[in-house]
Amino acid sequence: MRILVPGSIANLGPGFDVMAMAVDLWLEVEAEQADAPDWEFEGEGAEQLRATPNPLSVLPMRGWARSDIPVGAGLGSSAAARVAAAVLAGAEDPIGDAGREEGHYDNVAAAVMGGVVAVVGDEVYGLPAPDLELAVLIVPAAVPTEQARAVLPERLSREDAVFNLSRLAALVHVLHNRDWPRLAVALEDRLHQPQRLHLYPWAERVMAAAVEAGAYGSALAGAGPSVFAFCERKQGEDVAMAMEEAGPPDAYGLVTRVSRAGMDVRP
Repeated sequence: MRILVPGSIANLGPGFDVMAMAVDLWLEVEAEQADAPDWEFEGEGAEQLRATPNPLSVLPMRGWARSDIPVGAGLGSSAAARVAAAVLAGAEDPIGDAGREEGHYDNVAAAVMGGVVAVVGDEVYGLPAPDLELAVLIVPAAVPTEQARAVLPERLSREDAVFNLSRLAALVHVLHNRDWPRLAVALEDRLHQPQRLHLYPWAERVMAAAVEAGAYGSALAGAGPSVFAFCERKQGEDVAMAMEEAGPPDAYGLVTRVSRAGMDVRP
């Protein structure tokens, strides 16, 4: 069996645990039944995956996996691996099975369905995927999702709740109407990004550099530490370079796009 699963970016600013988009970075897995796990890993995070148990390596299969998705960077590497493992294990509902393992459903829903999604209860809604470039600053210093969630407040003021609701409504409008200049406002958030900025003291500087270089808007990639920005086509390289210059020394920029294709399974 051969499985292709895209990476993903969750939250998209105000859509905490609700919105996500698939990105054109891929995990490719080939596997067959075996008496015991026998896996080879290549690409991003291969050494780490060889050294520690992961959703694929514990399966009793002979397999090969190659990933373009940076590990621990907020680009859905864990979700992609869980989706692939769920399919190999025979899941009839890979979003549900992988989402329960992941602890939230936004990344896995985008990875399975492709494009931009909104998770509402146990339903997943597809939204228009922007035909824009994504400039991404990859920061290798991973912060565990549990740590990034631990800094979030238990309660939100009415003012901040209304702020996020208005930005989420604006984001849905922008996606449907291709009103790209309004992305700067639509990606604003008070639910999770401000609380996480002390974990990533360079993030605000990187977001500002992206917009100054011509991006429509910028936000944390999932729980971080990476940052993404929506850009007009052919502008992504300049924006990624500006983000790289503003970021920490070990960070690097790349340019990708929203993947309209999701998980692909072949015999």
